[in-house]
Amino acid sequence: MIGKSLSELNLRLRQLLLFPLCLGIIAVITACENPGTTSHARKVAILQDKPQEWADALKTGFIEELQAQGFKLGEEITVIPRAAAGDPQALTTIADSFAKGDYTLIYSLGTQSTQEIFSRTKTKPIIFGAVTDPVKAGFFNRNLKQPLGNITGTQDLWPYPAQFDLIKTLLPNVKKIGIVYNSSEVNSQVSVEYIKAECQKRGIQLEERTITSESEVQLAISALLNQNIDLFFVPADNTAQTSAPTIIALCQQKKVPVFTGISGIVELGALATVGTNYTELGKVNARQAAEILRGKQARDVPVSIADKGDIYINLKAARSLGISVPDEIVKKSFKVIQ
Repeated sequence: MIGKSLSELNLRLRQLLLFPLCLGIIAVITACENPGTTSHARKVAILQDKPQEWADALKTGFIEELQAQGFKLGEEITVIPRAAAGDPQALTTIADSFAKGDYTLIYSLGTQSTQEIFSRTKTKPIIFGAVTDPVKAGFFNRNLKQPLGNITGTQDLWPYPAQFDLIKTLLPNVKKIGIVYNSSEVNSQVSVEYIKAECQKRGIQLEERTITSESEVQLAISALLNQNIDLFFVPADNTAQTSAPTIIALCQQKKVPVFTGISGIVELGALATVGTNYTELGKVNARQAAEILRGKQARDVPVSIADKGDIYINLKAARSLGISVPDEIVKKSFKVIQ
């Protein structure tokens, strides 16, 4: 009996000694999971469908400008970015967690991400970045002054007339342009309508191929190249943009230049663009966020429209294609890739 009592006593003493140690370990783990944050910091979520140059630039500009607006990251606000790696189910899961979580604000990058979160909450403040047509996407009724929820953001309307002016300057004899797009994306539908209008206005034949996934891109591009296109245009389509390296490589084999509205794709080897500066657009979104964090409702903050662009030119791509770029274009360019 005495031996048993002593054993029980020793066990109890070990439990009492280990309990504070366990609490300490739990505290360390919790601190590591949330480094540099305080319990009163408001949470700002960033929802991204897949890694893309324009979306990453939006996110960079957004975070930089939040700090420039005087918000201390980790103290006043905690920014929590999540990307779905192009997986629709993952995007749904992340959107669900953001809609149900204690987030002060949700920043969604692009049309697909915004549609996903907007379908889950109409009351939580949402700021969208670079949506091609917020009305057709279902966020507004008839015009940008009639939000269908607590939402605002930036409309990314590519400067198509300026883009086609540049195409005609660099390729004055262009007769046939090819495009590939995912017809299920609202942003793609809008982009293609603008491209069609510009081609029709300038007497250019447009060859189209629709796809449903990235796995279909190579076959679609090969079919277009067999149609002897003079230029390939990457539209405002997420599937095509993600496949830009494949598109450029296939077109280079046939000496066909690639044009786009995304500056990052020019850096990958496309010929040129008159494109949106997405880092600056992200900063516009951050200024909208600052108004909301200081008390405004998202629905009361006006949508900002980006309808102008900067020239980006890839001289290395031009040389490989035998295209002469006028000095005037080079001088006016925001960025020249040598």
